Amino acid sequence: MTESPAPAYLALKTDTAQKLGRTGGGITFKVLADPERQQLFLTIVGNDGGGYYSREVVAFDAVEACLPADHAQPLAAKVFAPAFVGRSSNNPGFMAAILRSEGLLVGVEGKPHQHLVAGDWAAWKATLLALPGEPYAPPVKEVPAAGAPPEMTRQDIPGGEEQDDHPGRRKGRKNRDVKAAEEVGHARPT
Repeated sequence: MTESPAPAYLALKTDTAQKLGRTGGGITFKVLADPERQQLFLTIVGNDGGGYYSREVVAFDAVEACLPADHAQPLAAKVFAPAFVGRSSNNPGFMAAILRSEGLLVGVEGKPHQHLVAGDWAAWKATLLALPGEPYAPPVKEVPAAGAPPEMTRQDIPGGEEQDDHPGRRKGRKNRDVKAAEEVGHARPT
């Protein structure tokens, strides 16, 4: 009889936070703990309204390390970027939305993109660490099997290459001078 490996994490809570931007929608997240229940982690598992996000598991200590020393000082969501390894520009804003939904941040009056530290973070952590949990293994990015065709990119598609007759020019400026010259030629009677 073989023993199953110990779970990487315990899922303590799954919830949805309202996005802070204009587009609306929600961010589904999980609060995780290590099997010894010594440390908390957060992971985003869904995005209702679209947009990229990182599925990585972020240590809550790394999120706390991003906070300013003066908790009365307003902060922008971008302060949470160092907590993530992934570089999605949505991650910091999504983290701020999660922290607001948990009562750990509040908005600043008249400044929709600013936040203030709120609530008792230590009590929040203690409460969550005491919750019952179930084993959770983060999804693993699938690697194509050996011999399977790789995914095609735009450059791989026949006829998908862009002709660059004028290097250094922007995409929208291609052939503009040629078309303008042709139109001028047609505009004048000969």
